[in-house]
Amino acid sequence: MKRSLELTTLSREHHQSLRLANHCLNIAAAGDREQCRALCQHILRIFDEELDPHFRKEEASIFNITAAMGGEIHDLGLRLAEEHEQMRAMAAKMGQGDCGKLAAFGKLLKEHTRLEERKLFPLVEAQFSNDQLAQIQEKTQDSPGQHNTCYQP
Repeated sequence: MKRSLELTTLSREHHQSLRLANHCLNIAAAGDREQCRALCQHILRIFDEELDPHFRKEEASIFNITAAMGGEIHDLGLRLAEEHEQMRAMAAKMGQGDCGKLAAFGKLLKEHTRLEERKLFPLVEAQFSNDQLAQIQEKTQDSPGQHNTCYQP
């Protein structure tokens, strides 16, 4: 899917989060307790380094702007911010050994990411000013040489 330059870093990270979500769903469906436990520990390790910073970039840029807007984009920003909180709570429980959250985490991460890509980003591209898009790019671009790779199990 073609994205505006300002959203490419987030879209690239979304590709990795979809891979992680699918892996969560596959491991949960397989029912191998040891693989489940290992993946939960992997998620715990990468959450603070990659997932949560990604969420915070979206919150500080896109959701900060949508909060001042009305209509569908405002409501979508609120919903997605709440889903970030849900995933933070799930990740914390998985870190405590609660592998029962793995399938739910994978499902929410997958649906959340798809919603951002298919609904939020097209609205952002259509409704945000050039200055607002520039703010997103400034807050979300990768540092030189920085690429999120830890999503991959």
